[in-house]
Amino acid sequence: MNNQNLHRGILVLLIVFVAFLIKPAKAIDLEQYYKEDLTQVDKANIVLFNVLQGIDMLQTLEIANNDAYYEKNPILGKHPSETAVVTYFIARGFAHYHATKMIPLKYRNIWHTYNVVYNYDVIRDNHNLGIRINF
Repeated sequence: MNNQNLHRGILVLLIVFVAFLIKPAKAIDLEQYYKEDLTQVDKANIVLFNVLQGIDMLQTLEIANNDAYYEKNPILGKHPSETAVVTYFIARGFAHYHATKMIPLKYRNIWHTYNVVYNYDVIRDNHNLGIRINF
């Protein structure tokens, strides 16, 4: 199996995982794993995570459409399709939201800090490489 097929397989598994997370499907009852309710700080950090992730997604789409760059994320592969990029980031957003609800309240600040700093670093590194968001 070559790398492109492996990446597609991983992406398909990620899509299937997200499909099971969607509430109407009731395929997995995640509520049984939820800890304390989300606080206002949690909600603000989830929004911040998704804003940063949206910027990262737009940068990744620029990479996908520009042969001068390649993607380093092994799940997406070096030259992902736009569909793969958007699907990956949507799945990541759902997974982050549900993981946040599963993490006990006393550990959520560590979780939020790590995710915000990590996403910011990725965006900054992409920008330093010359990757710009074009509309």
